[in-house]
Amino acid sequence: MLISRFPRYIFWQYKSDADLPKMVVLENVLLYGDLEDMFNIARLFTSHEIAEVQKKIEAGNRWKKRAFFIKNVLL
Repeated sequence: MLISRFPRYIFWQYKSDADLPKMVVLENVLLYGDLEDMFNIARLFTSHEIAEVQKKIEAGNRWKKRAFFIKNVLL
């Protein structure tokens, strides 16, 4: 999936024309995107894919609030 459709700050660690796996794009947008980015991602991915990444984020200790937000607002 091309990352050029998303804001540059979300994918700061990649080249601007990178073609990444869908799940990597989803995880980066959920972790680093703002509210508008998250609502846009809800239109591009299924709720099952979002839930899968949300569980991965929730398993780590660093992003507990973000995982809670994703679970209660996007899912």
